Amino acid sequence: MQVRRGYGILAFSSNHGAPLVLSILLLYVLWWGHSPELQNVNAAMRHVSWVGVIALLYVAWQARSVVAQPRGGAMHTMMQILVSLLPLFVVVYAFVDWMRGSNALSVFQVIVMVQATLATLIDVVIFSWLSVSLTRLSAHTIDIQ
Repeated sequence: MQVRRGYGILAFSSNHGAPLVLSILLLYVLWWGHSPELQNVNAAMRHVSWVGVIALLYVAWQARSVVAQPRGGAMHTMMQILVSLLPLFVVVYAFVDWMRGSNALSVFQVIVMVQATLATLIDVVIFSWLSVSLTRLSAHTIDIQ
């Protein structure tokens, strides 16, 4: 029984772990004050490029999750959509907090918000559409057989 439970946690984290990891990173950057001291433009570009790499890794991890999803299961698709919205909620809340003046953000943190929003929207819009399409196609394939 322990092996099965460990496999379930591993399967859940491999399928839905990317939004959770990105949300934790966003919390760290946006609320716990990770704003690096940038001496020059080259240092700023290096930090921003790392943010872009993390956003690309997030999109790749989510793409793998869509391709590896079990066919015919609408529950996995709905769970993926709901969990994928988590980083977007973190960014929206940070934006509202920033606009109210409660949380002063640096330029680096605003860039992080923008890149995280773009990566999350790619995930929510494109990958959710693809996941729903794959689920619908697999349901038709099951009916035909």
